[in-house]
Amino acid sequence: MRCRFGSDAKRGLRSERGVAAVELAIILPVLILILAGLIDFGWGFYWKHKVTNASRAGARYAVQAKVSGGTSTPYNKTEIITKVHTDYGNDLDVTVDPVIAGATGTSRSVTVAKPMTYCWGSFLSGLGIPLPTTISNQTWMTME
Repeated sequence: MRCRFGSDAKRGLRSERGVAAVELAIILPVLILILAGLIDFGWGFYWKHKVTNASRAGARYAVQAKVSGGTSTPYNKTEIITKVHTDYGNDLDVTVDPVIAGATGTSRSVTVAKPMTYCWGSFLSGLGIPLPTTISNQTWMTME
């Protein structure tokens, strides 16, 4: 018996030429879409974490009292906003509820929001995948 590896083998190799390029052309857009989604998800997750921490820090600062001349008074709205912007960045929208007499046991809240822009947001929205346009968090704490 004779094995034929001559012209049959060459013909088989020629018929598979370019298959890898076609497979890459088919799968590459899907891989790019997945990578873009991961980047945008990571970006949103990072800002959610940062906004939550900024809200907590602002509320913690809001319920503390400053002592001057023997009297204890709560920090005002401007001082709290300045503190959050100094520690977490000026691109955050900070809202502080008004002070209610500053008595021990009363609650204060601080809301921090971040308007979001995504790398691939408009593309994903066009596919029907909505992304949040604002990430926000509100924290309530009780006066000390």
